[in-house]
Amino acid sequence: MSVATLSAAAIPLSQAATSMKETVAASQSKISLEQAMTLANKTVAGNIIIAGFDQEDRMEDNHYEIKIIANNNEQEVIVNANTGEVIKDEIERLDKEDLAEYNTMKQAKTSLPQAIKNANKTLNGTVLEAEFDMDYGKPIYKIEIGKGNQIYDVVVDSMTGKVLSSHVDHDD
Repeated sequence: MSVATLSAAAIPLSQAATSMKETVAASQSKISLEQAMTLANKTVAGNIIIAGFDQEDRMEDNHYEIKIIANNNEQEVIVNANTGEVIKDEIERLDKEDLAEYNTMKQAKTSLPQAIKNANKTLNGTVLEAEFDMDYGKPIYKIEIGKGNQIYDVVVDSMTGKVLSSHVDHDD
């Protein structure tokens, strides 16, 4: 999936990784989303554009899918949520539109890890997914956090790092 596809045709966060069962599975994993991002970035140096938890039938197969841009390519990295094992997966060349959106992301004053921290200060839950996006022409980060029996969608301004909105995701 390319950067441009993330904003235009990606599955909305509300449908991506968001059942309470997944929240419980993610919170019980030995590796957090933030730790998985660090491990992935050690394997593939670049800018993380999206990271999310993916629950499988067997708990030991739960993993994080992380997409990193490096050298005008998008590299998918899989990190086992329990062992931290890292596997490089698909690689895709960015097209002109993808590069334009990626260049917008590079101008952000707030990094994805910082946006996650800012979003989680509001809720202090389990981060399930995080991504850069262009909503209404504004560069933002969308962070999905599970807390209690609710899933929250948090929007963080990529330029200021401020939380713009936080609400319960009613689409799940």
